Amino acid sequence: MVQTLSKITLIIIFILQVIVAQDLVLEKNTPKVKLAPIIKSLVIPGTGEFSLGNKTRGRVFSLVESALWITTIGSFLMSNIDQREFQVFASEHANVFVSGKDREFWVDIGNYDTREVFIQEHLRFRDNDAVERYKNIEWDWDWKGSTSQRESFESMRISSDRWALAGKFFIGGIVLNHIVSAIDVLYLQNRFLSTGKITFVPRYDPVTTNLTYSLIVQF
Repeated sequence: MVQTLSKITLIIIFILQVIVAQDLVLEKNTPKVKLAPIIKSLVIPGTGEFSLGNKTRGRVFSLVESALWITTIGSFLMSNIDQREFQVFASEHANVFVSGKDREFWVDIGNYDTREVFIQEHLRFRDNDAVERYKNIEWDWDWKGSTSQRESFESMRISSDRWALAGKFFIGGIVLNHIVSAIDVLYLQNRFLSTGKITFVPRYDPVTTNLTYSLIVQF
Protein backbone atom coordinates (compact mmCIF):
# COMPACT_ATOMS: atom_id res chain seq x y z
CA MET A 1 0.00 0.00 0.00
CA VAL A 2 2.77 2.43 0.94
CA GLN A 3 4.72 1.59 -2.24
CA THR A 4 1.61 2.18 -4.36
CA LEU A 5 0.98 5.57 -2.76
CA SER A 6 4.63 6.51 -3.29
CA LYS A 7 4.42 5.67 -7.00
CA ILE A 8 1.22 7.70 -7.36
CA THR A 9 2.84 10.64 -5.58
CA LEU A 10 5.87 10.54 -7.90
CA ILE A 11 3.62 10.42 -10.97
CA ILE A 12 1.62 13.43 -9.74
CA ILE A 13 4.81 15.39 -9.01
CA PHE A 14 6.14 14.60 -12.51
CA ILE A 15 2.91 15.74 -14.17
CA LEU A 16 2.87 18.96 -12.14
CA GLN A 17 6.47 19.65 -13.17
CA VAL A 18 5.51 19.25 -16.83
CA ILE A 19 2.59 21.62 -16.36
CA VAL A 20 4.76 24.27 -14.71
CA ALA A 21 7.58 23.89 -17.23
CA GLN A 22 5.50 24.39 -20.32
CA ASP A 23 2.04 25.15 -21.57
CA LEU A 24 1.15 22.12 -23.66
CA VAL A 25 -1.06 22.86 -26.63
CA LEU A 26 -2.88 20.46 -28.90
CA GLU A 27 -3.06 21.90 -32.40
CA LYS A 28 -6.36 21.50 -34.20
CA ASN A 29 -7.94 23.36 -37.07
CA THR A 30 -10.60 24.98 -34.90
CA PRO A 31 -10.49 25.61 -32.06
CA LYS A 32 -7.12 25.46 -30.30
CA VAL A 33 -7.29 23.25 -27.20
CA LYS A 34 -4.85 23.86 -24.36
CA LEU A 35 -3.84 20.65 -22.65
CA ALA A 36 -2.37 22.21 -19.50
CA PRO A 37 -5.75 23.11 -17.90
CA ILE A 38 -7.10 19.67 -18.77
CA ILE A 39 -4.14 17.92 -17.15
CA LYS A 40 -4.42 20.20 -14.12
CA SER A 41 -8.04 19.18 -13.57
CA LEU A 42 -7.19 15.55 -14.22
CA VAL A 43 -4.63 15.73 -11.39
CA ILE A 44 -6.49 18.11 -9.06
CA PRO A 45 -10.16 18.72 -9.95
CA GLY A 46 -11.09 22.38 -10.23
CA THR A 47 -7.59 23.73 -10.91
CA GLY A 48 -8.16 23.66 -14.66
CA GLU A 49 -11.36 25.66 -14.27
CA PHE A 50 -9.54 28.17 -12.06
CA SER A 51 -6.78 28.57 -14.67
CA LEU A 52 -9.44 29.43 -17.26
CA GLY A 53 -10.92 32.06 -14.95
CA ASN A 54 -14.07 30.10 -14.08
CA LYS A 55 -13.82 30.29 -10.30
CA THR A 56 -17.38 29.15 -9.59
CA ARG A 57 -17.04 25.84 -11.40
CA GLY A 58 -13.51 25.37 -10.08
CA ARG A 59 -14.73 25.90 -6.53
CA VAL A 60 -17.49 23.32 -6.97
CA PHE A 61 -15.10 20.64 -8.20
CA SER A 62 -12.62 21.48 -5.43
CA LEU A 63 -15.29 21.23 -2.74
CA VAL A 64 -16.52 17.92 -4.15
CA GLU A 65 -12.96 16.59 -4.17
CA SER A 66 -12.40 17.66 -0.55
CA ALA A 67 -15.69 16.12 0.56
CA LEU A 68 -14.89 12.85 -1.21
CA TRP A 69 -11.43 12.60 0.36
CA ILE A 70 -12.81 13.35 3.83
CA THR A 71 -15.54 10.72 3.51
CA THR A 72 -13.11 8.18 2.04
CA ILE A 73 -10.59 8.58 4.84
CA GLY A 74 -13.38 8.64 7.42
CA SER A 75 -14.90 5.43 6.05
CA PHE A 76 -11.64 3.50 6.21
CA LEU A 77 -10.91 4.86 9.70
CA MET A 78 -14.33 3.69 10.91
CA SER A 79 -13.73 0.31 9.26
CA ASN A 80 -10.42 -0.06 11.11
CA ILE A 81 -12.00 1.00 14.41
CA ASP A 82 -14.78 -1.58 14.03
CA GLN A 83 -12.20 -4.20 13.02
CA ARG A 84 -10.16 -3.64 16.17
CA GLU A 85 -13.33 -3.78 18.25
CA PHE A 86 -14.59 -7.09 16.86
CA GLN A 87 -11.13 -8.65 17.12
CA VAL A 88 -10.81 -7.64 20.78
CA PHE A 89 -14.36 -8.84 21.39
CA ALA A 90 -13.60 -12.24 19.83
CA SER A 91 -10.40 -12.54 21.84
CA GLU A 92 -12.23 -11.88 25.10
CA HIS A 93 -15.41 -13.87 24.51
CA ALA A 94 -14.36 -16.69 22.15
CA ASN A 95 -10.70 -17.20 23.16
CA VAL A 96 -9.53 -16.31 19.66
CA PHE A 97 -5.83 -15.90 18.91
CA VAL A 98 -6.08 -12.77 16.75
CA SER A 99 -2.68 -12.70 15.02
CA GLY A 100 -2.46 -13.98 11.44
CA LYS A 101 -6.19 -14.39 10.89
CA ASP A 102 -7.75 -13.48 7.53
CA ARG A 103 -11.22 -12.26 6.61
CA GLU A 104 -12.53 -15.77 5.92
CA PHE A 105 -11.76 -16.79 9.50
CA TRP A 106 -13.66 -13.83 10.94
CA VAL A 107 -16.64 -14.64 8.74
CA ASP A 108 -16.62 -18.27 9.87
CA ILE A 109 -16.48 -17.57 13.60
CA GLY A 110 -19.45 -15.26 13.21
CA ASN A 111 -21.49 -18.12 11.75
CA TYR A 112 -20.44 -21.05 13.97
CA ASP A 113 -20.39 -21.35 17.76
CA THR A 114 -17.18 -23.41 17.85
CA ARG A 115 -14.44 -24.72 15.60
CA GLU A 116 -15.69 -28.27 16.23
CA VAL A 117 -19.18 -27.38 14.99
CA PHE A 118 -17.66 -25.87 11.86
CA ILE A 119 -15.51 -28.96 11.20
CA GLN A 120 -18.37 -31.41 11.73
CA GLU A 121 -20.66 -29.56 9.34
CA HIS A 122 -18.02 -29.30 6.62
CA LEU A 123 -17.17 -32.98 7.00
CA ARG A 124 -20.78 -33.71 6.10
CA PHE A 125 -20.32 -31.49 3.04
CA ARG A 126 -17.09 -33.37 2.22
CA ASP A 127 -15.34 -29.99 2.24
CA ASN A 128 -11.94 -31.34 3.22
CA ASP A 129 -10.11 -28.12 2.38
CA ALA A 130 -12.13 -26.19 4.96
CA VAL A 131 -11.54 -28.90 7.57
CA GLU A 132 -7.80 -28.95 6.84
CA ARG A 133 -7.70 -25.18 7.19
CA TYR A 134 -8.76 -25.31 10.85
CA LYS A 135 -6.97 -28.44 12.00
CA ASN A 136 -4.45 -26.50 14.12
CA ILE A 137 -5.42 -25.32 17.61
CA GLU A 138 -4.34 -21.75 16.81
CA TRP A 139 -7.49 -21.46 14.69
CA ASP A 140 -9.73 -22.46 17.58
CA TRP A 141 -12.72 -20.47 18.84
CA ASP A 142 -15.58 -21.12 21.26
CA TRP A 143 -18.44 -18.75 22.01
CA LYS A 144 -19.32 -20.92 25.02
CA GLY A 145 -22.89 -21.34 23.86
CA SER A 146 -23.60 -17.61 23.81
CA THR A 147 -25.44 -16.94 20.58
CA SER A 148 -25.98 -13.31 21.56
CA GLN A 149 -22.24 -12.68 21.85
CA ARG A 150 -21.59 -14.33 18.51
CA GLU A 151 -24.31 -12.21 16.90
CA SER A 152 -22.88 -9.06 18.50
CA PHE A 153 -19.49 -9.95 17.04
CA GLU A 154 -21.02 -10.57 13.61
CA SER A 155 -22.77 -7.21 13.72
CA MET A 156 -19.44 -5.44 14.39
CA ARG A 157 -17.71 -7.37 11.61
CA ILE A 158 -20.43 -6.52 9.09
CA SER A 159 -20.24 -2.87 10.12
CA SER A 160 -16.49 -2.90 9.43
CA ASP A 161 -17.05 -4.45 6.00
CA ARG A 162 -19.71 -1.88 5.14
CA TRP A 163 -17.45 1.02 6.06
CA ALA A 164 -14.66 -0.48 3.92
CA LEU A 165 -17.09 -0.93 1.02
CA ALA A 166 -18.21 2.69 1.39
CA GLY A 167 -14.55 3.78 1.28
CA LYS A 168 -14.03 1.91 -1.98
CA PHE A 169 -17.19 3.49 -3.38
CA PHE A 170 -15.93 6.98 -2.52
CA ILE A 171 -12.58 6.18 -4.18
CA GLY A 172 -14.58 5.52 -7.34
CA GLY A 173 -16.22 8.91 -6.84
CA ILE A 174 -12.80 10.56 -6.59
CA VAL A 175 -11.68 9.00 -9.87
CA LEU A 176 -14.94 10.06 -11.52
CA ASN A 177 -14.58 13.62 -10.22
CA HIS A 178 -11.09 13.87 -11.76
CA ILE A 179 -12.34 12.64 -15.13
CA VAL A 180 -15.44 14.83 -15.19
CA SER A 181 -13.43 17.92 -14.19
CA ALA A 182 -11.01 17.29 -17.07
CA ILE A 183 -13.94 16.85 -19.49
CA ASP A 184 -15.52 20.02 -18.12
CA VAL A 185 -12.34 21.99 -18.89
CA LEU A 186 -12.35 20.62 -22.42
CA TYR A 187 -15.90 21.86 -22.94
CA LEU A 188 -15.10 25.22 -21.34
CA GLN A 189 -12.49 25.70 -24.07
CA ASN A 190 -14.97 24.63 -26.75
CA ARG A 191 -18.24 26.04 -25.46
CA PHE A 192 -20.03 26.21 -28.75
CA LEU A 193 -19.85 23.04 -30.78
CA SER A 194 -21.71 22.36 -33.97
CA THR A 195 -24.59 20.92 -31.93
CA GLY A 196 -24.70 23.73 -29.37
CA LYS A 197 -23.40 24.26 -25.86
CA ILE A 198 -22.59 21.23 -23.69
CA THR A 199 -21.57 21.48 -20.03
CA PHE A 200 -21.06 19.22 -17.01
CA VAL A 201 -22.15 20.56 -13.63
CA PRO A 202 -21.29 18.65 -10.42
CA ARG A 203 -23.61 19.06 -7.44
CA TYR A 204 -22.93 17.97 -3.86
CA ASP A 205 -25.63 17.83 -1.16
CA PRO A 206 -23.95 18.11 2.29
CA VAL A 207 -27.14 16.91 4.01
CA THR A 208 -27.62 13.64 2.12
CA THR A 209 -23.92 13.43 1.05
CA ASN A 210 -25.13 12.64 -2.47
CA LEU A 211 -22.86 13.49 -5.40
CA THR A 212 -24.54 14.02 -8.78
CA TYR A 213 -23.46 15.26 -12.18
CA SER A 214 -25.74 17.06 -14.63
CA LEU A 215 -25.17 17.07 -18.38
CA ILE A 216 -26.68 20.22 -19.89
CA VAL A 217 -27.16 20.53 -23.64
CA GLN A 218 -28.38 23.81 -25.12
CA PHE A 219 -29.33 24.14 -28.77
